[in-house]
Amino acid sequence: MKRYAIHKTASAPASRTIGSIALAIAVTAFLAKRAGLVDADVFALSLAGAGVFALIALLLALVAFHRIWTLGGPGIPAALTGSLFAIIALFPPALVAGMLIASPGANDITTDKFDPPEVKPQTVATEQPFLSWTTSLLEEKVWPVVSQYTVSGILSRLEPGQRAADIVPRRYRIAPGRLHVAGAKALENLNWTVVDELPPDLLDAATRLQAEGSTPVLGLKFDVALRIRPDRVGALLDVRSRSRTPLRDMSTNAGQIRTVFAEIDRVLLETYGDIGRLSVEESDLEETLEPELIEAPQDLVPLPGFKPYFEEEAAPDTDGPDISDLAG
Repeated sequence: MKRYAIHKTASAPASRTIGSIALAIAVTAFLAKRAGLVDADVFALSLAGAGVFALIALLLALVAFHRIWTLGGPGIPAALTGSLFAIIALFPPALVAGMLIASPGANDITTDKFDPPEVKPQTVATEQPFLSWTTSLLEEKVWPVVSQYTVSGILSRLEPGQRAADIVPRRYRIAPGRLHVAGAKALENLNWTVVDELPPDLLDAATRLQAEGSTPVLGLKFDVALRIRPDRVGALLDVRSRSRTPLRDMSTNAGQIRTVFAEIDRVLLETYGDIGRLSVEESDLEETLEPELIEAPQDLVPLPGFKPYFEEEAAPDTDGPDISDLAG
């Protein structure tokens, strides 16, 4: 009986091997970045390498499926395993790339765009050649096209007041020193580390706070600055959030500012109860508030209508000149 040779494709095991390498690179890069062992540039390059290996594994799997369909032979499990590994390894690079494309110009958000709070550099990752090149390429080639079709791109061209109506300064009806204490407590509750502080020397003096936080998924570092100044109502609060890298995570800088506002409101509510809190529009910063006159009942001592006479006063001098003598 004549036996035909069984065709064995080499693409299927190669796809499984390369797919497992891509998955290992992606998982290792994610865990290393989450633990803070690598910087953002190394993380981005690792994800790019994982994406390249994953695409090669998918291509080899397709070739294996075609050859098995036409020539027969084993290799279907290996090709399916390689495809699965490649798809899983492609997810992190695709997610990071999608966030970069969908969120242009969101590295630095503040409530006061004309006079933002100062953010002192704290080990800011400035040497990021790969991410800098990627960001510049996206700004020139990709973002102008994407902004014409996405909601986030259309909103990014609007004024900050139109883009995020709640990202504005806020007034509180308490002294700046008390608001400073509430802000420090809010940062502590959020598990953000205070790296710089100008404490109040007087109850109504201007103060500032700067904290360092990390995003929940990738552990990307960002800086949040709180500036508290005396105001006609009580205290004026400005917040600024700045990322240290162009990479994106599930949380945004605008979301960090909203988180700070919400936590400060919660601390003040627990401490003082329901106090007045006002969102400040940019046009309202230059306006003046009419003073409110408060009339409180008080006991007044009536002024005398005549000069009091006391017997102890010296009698007029009889030896002096008489009134009639002065008259004439």
